[in-house]
Amino acid sequence: MTVKTRMKMTMSRILKYALLLFISTALVSTSVKAHKFYMSITDMEYNPENKSLQIVMKLFADDIEAVLENENNVRIILGSEKEHPKTDEYLTKYIGTHFFIEQSRGSKQISFVGKEVDKDYTWVYLVVKNFKVKDESLISNSMLLEYFSEQTNKVNYNNNIKTISFTLFKNNISKEF
Repeated sequence: MTVKTRMKMTMSRILKYALLLFISTALVSTSVKAHKFYMSITDMEYNPENKSLQIVMKLFADDIEAVLENENNVRIILGSEKEHPKTDEYLTKYIGTHFFIEQSRGSKQISFVGKEVDKDYTWVYLVVKNFKVKDESLISNSMLLEYFSEQTNKVNYNNNIKTISFTLFKNNISKEF
């Protein structure tokens, strides 16, 4: 066997292995889907000076944007100059149907204060006036759950005496605190 023949056989084997490696990699990469993380964080802090509960929600901007667009059949474009002029109205309405706080005298009024948007997150600022820190309270948070089955909503509550944290999800949207 000549050197030239051996080289051709070696090159042929290398090409076969390279092709096999390429096909295997392509099959594996198409069968593995990218996993997206679905989570919101809600921080609630009691303000004793004005007896209010101050709430900050941190949502993935693309998730809340997609939900608002779907719910209202409009293009939202959060945080841009082209943001829909009714975005705050749509967001307030959505929160009003998916986020509740109840105390002994019924559901508390939750007021929209504003929002901030960056590339990845939307921060929503809310307030509950006349919050009674000593009353037993119930929170219900079903934000984004109807669109993202893996969604979890983490809640942190600080009443200046203690801080508690809990997670709400599709089959458990409410918690007493």
